[in-house]
Amino acid sequence: MNSRPHVAHHVMNAIAKPAQGKGAARALRRAGMIPGIIYGKGNEAGETIGLNAQDLAKALRIGHFFTNTQELSLNGKTVKVIARDIQRHPVTDTPIHIDFIRFDPSRIMNVNVTVNIVGADKSPGIKQGGVLQLVEAEREVVCRADSIPQEIIVDISALDIGDSVHLSEITLPEGVKSAVTDRDLTIASVVSTRTSKMEEDEAADAAAAAAATPAAVPASSQKNDGKAPEAAPAKDAKKK
Repeated sequence: MNSRPHVAHHVMNAIAKPAQGKGAARALRRAGMIPGIIYGKGNEAGETIGLNAQDLAKALRIGHFFTNTQELSLNGKTVKVIARDIQRHPVTDTPIHIDFIRFDPSRIMNVNVTVNIVGADKSPGIKQGGVLQLVEAEREVVCRADSIPQEIIVDISALDIGDSVHLSEITLPEGVKSAVTDRDLTIASVVSTRTSKMEEDEAADAAAAAAATPAAVPASSQKNDGKAPEAAPAKDAKKK
């Protein structure tokens, strides 16, 4: 697993949004802004904001949006935050609301981190025609806000067909723990292709059908050819 320094991609422009309600949110979106909120420590009330939609789109394209520290230009000040959640439109998939958490280096957080598979070119199973099955594209970890890893690297170079990598086989950096502790999750597997599986099933079906077919009866053992027996010639009637 690889941990990279936390740096902001770029500064995103934001404005304070004192007005509440659906009408205010629609007005923000018409102005090219995305409604959002910045949560603080503990029970501290969140601060509602409007975030520049183009700045957000750029940050999302760069990637690692949820694992890097972001910076907002708000009321003439730079505010460090970590993205917590994005709500999207059910049809267009465009962001309609975003939640941030004010950055506190010592804060313990639950974060979803992307799984990065390496070693596929060396996997014996894949060389034999198997395919990679990524069961967990992300893993939830628990760590300090200043120690969020960029990705979870999973090496599958030793996997044969039918082999898997489990959560217990992944070494996490110091201070980073899995949020799941009650079971050993499967992260990735190498499985046989559908084509080869179908061929195996067809071969098995053909063998079973052949075993179930009764043997043909030799012609020499047949008493007749399926024809009705010829009638015996009638005896001559006695002459009167």
